[in-house]
Amino acid sequence: MKLYEKYFIKKNDDRKELFRIIKSEFNPSTGLYPGSFVHITPSFFIPKMTYVDTDKRCHNFFSDDELIQFINKKKEYKSKTVIKYLNNDFTHNISTQTDSFELLISLYAGFISKHCKKFLKLNGILVTNNSHGDASIAFTDKDFKLIGVFKRRGEKFKLIANDLEKYFIKKDGSEIDCEKVLRKMIGEGFTNTGYAYVFKRIK
Repeated sequence: MKLYEKYFIKKNDDRKELFRIIKSEFNPSTGLYPGSFVHITPSFFIPKMTYVDTDKRCHNFFSDDELIQFINKKKEYKSKTVIKYLNNDFTHNISTQTDSFELLISLYAGFISKHCKKFLKLNGILVTNNSHGDASIAFTDKDFKLIGVFKRRGEKFKLIANDLEKYFIKKDGSEIDCEKVLRKMIGEGFTNTGYAYVFKRIK
């Protein structure tokens, strides 16, 4: 578990509070996390998680016998922990069924909402940030509806579910340029921003 400790614990960036709130508010039992690296924090709250990454260090990490023991000491549910690791490029076809997951996680990894939407169940939840522009792309996708915004202060997170119309308004007043976002992999500049955004798949 040294990789997890190095990149997430020691950097005070395990984001436990984020996933605790997601579990409390939306109660997903299954989740898909493309571009996860070894960020296994979701498994402390969500019993069945599938992680997807091509980093060659991930295979040994997810094959480690200590992984489930480590999670069992930290998890906040009673059911059995189930973890699946896929060594796949999420921009191509992931070897899993469509409409399979209640939660799709997109954090710092590219356009997951575009490539992996089909794996999210109807009424399932997408949690994404805008570091590579994925929140901008999700907001313009008619299959998604913005239902919440996460604010962050240090290790504390807060979910906001009202006054959402003030988000995704560009500073210059123009429309979101999806082609530019996809080309440059940089999120648009908005007048109000959050750490992450919560969308529901409605179509």
